[in-house]
Amino acid sequence: MAIIKRFFKWLFLIVISAFCVLSILPYVFSNHLKDAQVKPFENSSFFEFNHTKFHYRLFVPKHIRHKVLLIHGFSGSTFSFRNTIDSLLNHDILVIAMDMPAFGYSDKRPDADYSDTTKIKAIHFLLHKVDELTNHKKWHLTGHSMGGIVIGQFASSYPQQTQSLIFIDGLPFSQSHSITQKLAVYPPLLKWADILLERQFLNQSSFQELLSSAYSQPADSISVDGYLQPFQTKYSGSAIFQMFAGSGYVQTNDSILNGIPKLIIWGKQDAPWKHSLLRLTLPLLILLVL
Repeated sequence: MAIIKRFFKWLFLIVISAFCVLSILPYVFSNHLKDAQVKPFENSSFFEFNHTKFHYRLFVPKHIRHKVLLIHGFSGSTFSFRNTIDSLLNHDILVIAMDMPAFGYSDKRPDADYSDTTKIKAIHFLLHKVDELTNHKKWHLTGHSMGGIVIGQFASSYPQQTQSLIFIDGLPFSQSHSITQKLAVYPPLLKWADILLERQFLNQSSFQELLSSAYSQPADSISVDGYLQPFQTKYSGSAIFQMFAGSGYVQTNDSILNGIPKLIIWGKQDAPWKHSLLRLTLPLLILLVL
């Protein structure tokens, strides 16, 4: 019995010591990433909502028949829709592509508000402002992957602004916020996230491998640079943990969503030819819903 007690005593001391070392060690390293670009794209715009900065790009045709909001997936940005926007503009569709905080060129600062509540209200604020400057047509919401959750939350909260929902490899579902999510914002953990992202993943070869896996075919240099650049800013790693800690506050409402027209685009096997086909036909599929 005495041996067992000594064993657990030493085990406890080792665990506590390791925890202390791991909590202190990340502060030995320095980060070299800089602030985000002031104007990453020619038509980049920013607005602040609840002390949080949002980046978006507005594309306006000569005549506005419809309006579309594009929300990217995990690790994506407005760049993700680069092959879609021109086709929509050619069909007289006003387009807003928007970066969600923690990704793209939206906020990544430690003191930003990453909650679902702020995110959804900020989208409503932007769309309302654009409505005032253009017309009050309802919006066709398009969400890729994780973006499907965002547009589902928005439509549940603001059905009066929603014309249709287009899900690309994603679906809306409610997430229950748990108090344990606050563990994700433990300061040393956030520091480790920034260090590991910068030292292990922020290079051409790593992003080339990640994108090629997602595409099921070799990713070209334009794609690699487009996805890599937004991550080359301060707090890109820790912001993802902040986003996780702030999720689950806004719920989707199935009774509301069931009354909204939907289009679901989901590859059965995600073969390379299907990725290419989706990229070419997405504008036409959106038009079918419009």
